[in-house]
Amino acid sequence: MRQFGCLLLACIVFGCGQKPVSYRDQIQPVLNTRCVKCHGGEMTLGKISLTSYESLMSSKTISGKQPLVYPGSPTESRLYILCATNQAHFRMPPDTSAITPLPGPELELLAKWITQGAKNN
Repeated sequence: MRQFGCLLLACIVFGCGQKPVSYRDQIQPVLNTRCVKCHGGEMTLGKISLTSYESLMSSKTISGKQPLVYPGSPTESRLYILCATNQAHFRMPPDTSAITPLPGPELELLAKWITQGAKNN
């Protein structure tokens, strides 16, 4: 019985049985809705393109030194940080756009995808 308790605890802590977040089916649609208007196609503000997994993962911060996504760490990923901040002058999408900031469920999905390794699945 004790082994079962330890196994259950391990599953809770390490997310056993968690369905992986799909980049194609869950993350790219959020980016298309909230980000691609300014960061895709002909318009790539800050030289950041979010039109595909490849362009997202090869885009760097404005300084050109840091990737937008650190697989495994949403708190180090500028993409997540800028979407989740409460500081209106830093948040993406900006308050000056007609696009609303990411709601809680979309932010959680983005964080979960990054935590799971930011895979192209």
